[in-house]
Amino acid sequence: MSDDNEHGPTRLIAERLFEAFRAVGPFKRRPGFGHAARPGEFQLIHRLAHEAPEAGLRVGDLATWLAVKPPTVTQLVDALTARGLVERFADADDRRAIRVRLSSTGRAMADSFHARAMEETEALVAHLGIEDGEKLAVLLAKAAEFLSARHGERTGEACPFPRHDHQGEE
Repeated sequence: MSDDNEHGPTRLIAERLFEAFRAVGPFKRRPGFGHAARPGEFQLIHRLAHEAPEAGLRVGDLATWLAVKPPTVTQLVDALTARGLVERFADADDRRAIRVRLSSTGRAMADSFHARAMEETEALVAHLGIEDGEKLAVLLAKAAEFLSARHGERTGEACPFPRHDHQGEE
């Protein structure tokens, strides 16, 4: 590890953050916490669960949100369709466009992911305490905003859906 004189405190803190992120990452893949889906699949399931769940979304809109090309979304949708988690259907306004929505099995998986994520996150807040938990939430939101702006991607944004709003806060 570099000493403080060579790189200064910014570098030392950056190294500590990097190690903390590396250490936390594997827990997202634990059973019941999204392990049943690859990261792109998980993001797609999450998006479909929260935005227009019955109307579904167009493949092109999903591609824009995931910051990938439509063929990549098509591959994700193919994999999820084969597993019975999503279904395709024609857009009522434009029969050439394909929309995607969660199947009942996909909805159950999304609800399970969300419940497990909340269970884990609530346990973390209980461990940290309310004050430190709030500080961590604020700092991670700032980090996501910075990284999104720096890289011009939307995937780092905090979840925009009402289900994740600060419920119970005034």
